[in-house]
Amino acid sequence: MARSNKDAIYEATNWFVELTSGEATDADQKQWQRWLNASPENRHAWEQVEAITNCFMGLDSKTSITVLNRPIDTKDIKSQERRQVIKTLSLMLAAGSAGWYGYKQKPWYLLMSDYSTAVGEIKRLTLEDGSLLVLNTDTKVAIDFNDRARTIRLLQGEIYIETAQEQDRNYRPFSVVTDHGTVTALGTKFSTRLKSKHSSVSVYQDAVEVRPCDDLDNNVVVNAGELVTFNTAFSQQKKLIDRASMAWINGFIIADKMSLADFVDHLSRYHSGIIRCDPAVADLTISGAFPVNDINAALTSTSEVLSIRIERYTRYFVMIKPA
Repeated sequence: MARSNKDAIYEATNWFVELTSGEATDADQKQWQRWLNASPENRHAWEQVEAITNCFMGLDSKTSITVLNRPIDTKDIKSQERRQVIKTLSLMLAAGSAGWYGYKQKPWYLLMSDYSTAVGEIKRLTLEDGSLLVLNTDTKVAIDFNDRARTIRLLQGEIYIETAQEQDRNYRPFSVVTDHGTVTALGTKFSTRLKSKHSSVSVYQDAVEVRPCDDLDNNVVVNAGELVTFNTAFSQQKKLIDRASMAWINGFIIADKMSLADFVDHLSRYHSGIIRCDPAVADLTISGAFPVNDINAALTSTSEVLSIRIERYTRYFVMIKPA
């Protein structure tokens, strides 16, 4: 089966991260060269990534990617007070979803987070059990690891997880809890996103089990390559995931003939302000791999390949219009 251009771009962005991390070995370089020479699609994808990253004004890709991938040891920064807040939360959860709903309406709800990211920031953490946790832009989570379970409460935003296999202790289930239900890992790599009316989970390896909080008997197993959206009452039909959707983990947006309107929606998640797209150019399409840590540069590079102009009224309000 023919590989899509998006798959090749996704692999190219992974190689870009690896080769600019400062940790690539001679063997990595040789493996990258074999990948590059394996197909015209790979070479074209690499040229696209290279062109985009080189055109970003003043962007030091190696430095930014190295900082992005630096792990943080949670053991050194978790406080006794924070653990107490999580214990209190666990007790409130025991009262049922209605109790939790009432609690989370309070203005100090989001202040209970253990870790958070600002708009435009992506953060990688190594949890105390060795699991990898990546927080996307504008995300907040609370961590509750005890002798019986490993639980992450997703308070806002989106996370990616690679669960660690615990070898020296009794198995503790690993779950992500959102306003709409619980996602339990079955030894896996997956991402979870929280929106106002629903949550979604994408599985990249192995499987997860999803249970809506108001119908715990209505569980669904989501396997690798699948995505499911759920609210408090039910889960929607499973869909196939787009591998490029996880490119944000490495600090990229991958577009493959994406409409300009959709592209702007993706960029807006990483911009502290408003980006508007004139309907007259909304259906124009864009392809490429775009780092998310310089949105203004991403817009400028887009204007060089599409017939559009970027009007910046303030640093917070941007309008995209026909050229």
